[in-house]
Amino acid sequence: MGLFFRLSVIQRWRKKKRRRSQSLPEIPMVVVTKILTRLPSKTLMRFKCVSKLWSSLIHSPYLTSRFLTVPSQRIYICLSHYEDYRRSEILSLAPCATSPSSSFVVDHDLTIQNRGGQILQNLCGFMSHTFMKKPRMYNPTTRQLVAFPTIKLKPKTSAPDRSRWCYYFGHDPVNKQYKVLCSVGVPSMSSDHWVFDLKPGGSWKKVTLPPADFYPHLPLRQGLSLNGVIYYLAMIDWYNYVVVSFDIRSEEFKMIQIPLKEGDVRLHKAIEKVCLIEYGGKVTVFDHTDLEDKGTVNLWVLEDVRNKEWLGKTLVLQPCQLHLVKNVNLEVKGITQSGKVLMTPHYLFYNFYILCYDLQSNDMRVIQIKGIPYLWRPKMGESLASRRFSVMFMDKSESVVYLKT
Repeated sequence: MGLFFRLSVIQRWRKKKRRRSQSLPEIPMVVVTKILTRLPSKTLMRFKCVSKLWSSLIHSPYLTSRFLTVPSQRIYICLSHYEDYRRSEILSLAPCATSPSSSFVVDHDLTIQNRGGQILQNLCGFMSHTFMKKPRMYNPTTRQLVAFPTIKLKPKTSAPDRSRWCYYFGHDPVNKQYKVLCSVGVPSMSSDHWVFDLKPGGSWKKVTLPPADFYPHLPLRQGLSLNGVIYYLAMIDWYNYVVVSFDIRSEEFKMIQIPLKEGDVRLHKAIEKVCLIEYGGKVTVFDHTDLEDKGTVNLWVLEDVRNKEWLGKTLVLQPCQLHLVKNVNLEVKGITQSGKVLMTPHYLFYNFYILCYDLQSNDMRVIQIKGIPYLWRPKMGESLASRRFSVMFMDKSESVVYLKT
């Protein structure tokens, strides 16, 4: 009798539960989408495992364009070995709790093995880089990796290949297009160009150069994407440098001569000290050749792209900050999304740090880097050049965009 009584109670309880579940209204998908757009990015990525519907919804342009993120600061460092590119990893660093403005600490739980290479650009939250001399785009938030196919070229001569392969990544915010420009140059000041449209079924295609007002040139590695146009530095000879622009929509090239003072030949002596940056929303040539000795930085701001008008400007570092750059071989490793220039020593030392140079306020501060694994520190008797590193600073918001290839 007791057994039948318990079974009847269980049956009545199941019926009540079934009625309650049937009476609960279903949450509209519009409300679900609004809730998802307000979640932290890490939580949102975990919810992709709920169902195929949720996964497709999270990857949809409708949600990614409405995704709200809290501005945060994070540094990504790519480490690689000179002799073996497979020995590489990406470190993720967050501000230190005790001193968030002056030091960053490695979050070892977010370290990504066998990834990385040389970071070229921070493109809309994507880490645009090369790995084993091949272009890649990696989103640290979604963990999506886009690897591009290799361009197969026929050797023109039997001589050793001395060509310089440069990749430039660009984004058109109007048509929401992502394209990669590949420029292959040789020391004889000539180059060929290919473009890859990042879309399903995309492939490399050769770009025709304009017949007038465009000279053969040797492309340099530094590139910039601004308002749907890719810009990069190039040499037309050992004393004349230009900025080459590539319109992402029309795929048209233009060339803009960089003005130099009479007798000024600093660029060809230390071209690694010159790069392109965005300064006040405009393309700017950043020359820090004299920073180590004189504490000065020369800027050439492209005020009018159509009329090719430049504005020269010289910044003098504050006297109390000259010790930060004195006799230090510095390299520009990146630019923050707010326009600050990131500079580091040429080699990775035990006391590793980043110099953050705010051009608007002409102020430089030191960011200490803590927690880099000891295996990446130079060993006794080992060449400092055996370890390569590059830096990307993300200071606005993360990207949950998922690229369809």
